[in-house]
This record gives sequence, structure tokens and C-alpha cells, in this order.
Amino acid sequence: MTRLHSAPYRAAVALLALGFAASGASAANLTIENLKNTTEGRAPLSEAELESARPMPGKEVSPEELQEMQQRFRALNPNMLDLQAGPDKQGSLVKGVPEKVDDPSAAAPYWSAGRLTFRDSDGVPSACSAQFVESASVILTAAHCVMDEKTGKWFSNFVFQRAYNDGETAQTVGWRCVSLFDAFHTPAPNYAYDYAFILADGKDDEKPLAMTTGTPASTALTAIGYPANFGNGRFLYKVDGEWAAVSGGVVTMKGNPMRSGNSGGAWFTDFKVGGGAGENRVISLNSHHLKGNTEDENGPLFTADTNLLLAHVADAKCLD
Repeated sequence: MTRLHSAPYRAAVALLALGFAASGASAANLTIENLKNTTEGRAPLSEAELESARPMPGKEVSPEELQEMQQRFRALNPNMLDLQAGPDKQGSLVKGVPEKVDDPSAAAPYWSAGRLTFRDSDGVPSACSAQFVESASVILTAAHCVMDEKTGKWFSNFVFQRAYNDGETAQTVGWRCVSLFDAFHTPAPNYAYDYAFILADGKDDEKPLAMTTGTPASTALTAIGYPANFGNGRFLYKVDGEWAAVSGGVVTMKGNPMRSGNSGGAWFTDFKVGGGAGENRVISLNSHHLKGNTEDENGPLFTADTNLLLAHVADAKCLD
């Protein structure tokens, strides 16, 4: 693993103006951490292990833990404001009811999403959610789906099954390297940085999803994932909800009850099945929730730093 200060890659951000309502400048003291795929380590996952992989347990935090994470994000980003959904954006909130996607391979944005399987730091075959984004070879997922945030130990043997559907998959790719920010686990876990990018060893057979930074143009959000509490992690589900607030780099989505295995699944603004340019932009992802909350989910705010990390991986600098 190599550690790279993020400053040398600032110029790459200008090449990746991914959306609207950008949230501030890059933090000054972030470090990019990389893991390269080598022949060392545990044996590849077998077909049986791929199919029996447990949905990654969902992440829960106490209000006090969340506040500490938000304070550390603010210390790195002192000029970034907290935001509430304004009166002009409010709609009638309908409690989210997840719906099964019958055929993920049939239409955008589902066909770029899939199940990410891996061995965790204890060697247990586990599964999260992920999707191809921006570059045809880059996969977005939650950082806690590639590393243990408490120990800083990387996971291994990543396999991405695009449009996975109860054992069937439209495409299967491996990985070359993966990158995240050290702020995700140093000096303590921080889910405001709970995102990672994987450089795959193959390209998306469909057009990868577009990302955007900042807050959505309206409160409407749609999340996808492979939750254990709906479909036992074997089927893709989508749920409609609303964003409520952005505080300390953490976005709250009301009406998202998906749990365990859903981690890393995208949140969309301007969601439309089969949508084209300007629609189905990825604004955040399933990350964590407050203890005892069964109805809402939190995700990291995508910022200029997210663009920087994406550029780092898209340019294959995670192999350096």
C-alpha cells in the first residue's frame, strides 16, 4: 500500500466537473490510501463462496459518535456549510417502501449497479452493493466495504457482479486497485468519508453512471442496493425517499429502511428508469444510520475531494 498526499492531484479535479451545487474546496490535509491487487493473500473466492457470501452487516452509530465524525469533517472543511431542505424544496414525505427490481440488466440506471463480493479482514466472504461510475472501469462503493474502519485492515478478493439477480449476472469483473481517504479511519472511523473507488480489470458493458457533488436540486432521492432485510441480499431493490439535511459532511435520507448488504448502493437525484443525460445522477450512497432508526439512512456528502479521489483512480494512480 502506498500513501499519497492529495495536493498533487488538485489539477485533475478541473477535468471532472461532475455536476452542480458543488460543496466547497478540497480539504487541505487528506491522504489517499491505495491497495493494489497482487498474487499474494488469500485464495480467490470460489463459486460457492460467491453465492453464499453474507450481506455485509449495516453500520450503526450513536448520536454522540455521529457528532464526533461531523466535527472532524468540519475541522478539515471549515468553510463548508450545513444545509437543511428549504421550504421551497419540501414535498409530502411518503415513508419509503423498497421495491424489487425484476431485471436489473434491462434498463438504466440499474444495469450499471451490482453486487460487490469480497473477503473481509477475517476472511469471511461478504457482499455489499456498488456501481460503475463516470469512467467505464471505475466502481463506486462504501469505504467500509473495502476496509475495516476500526483496524484499518484492507479487505481482499473483490469481485463485482453487474446486474446481479439471484445468482445470475450480466457481467463479472475483478479489480486492479482500490483507493480511499485516510480520514475514513484515521484518527477514528468517520462515515463522512465512507466512499471508495475501485479500478476494475474490465469495462462496464453499459454506459456508466454520472456523479454529482453537493446537494440535490430537489428533496426527492432514490436509493438502490442489495439489502438483507429485503430479498436476503440476492435481489436489487430501490426505494424512494427524501433528503432532509446535510450536516458535517453527512447527508440524511428519510424513507430508506434498507439494511445490511445495501452499503455502497447509489443514491440518485432526478431518478428515471431508462433515463438519459442529466438524469440518474449519483449524489451519495448507503453508508450508516443512527442506532434504533429503522426508517432513515445516512450517506457521505460528495465534494471536490470525491472528484479528486475519482480522478486518482480513473487515471490508474492507485497502481503507483
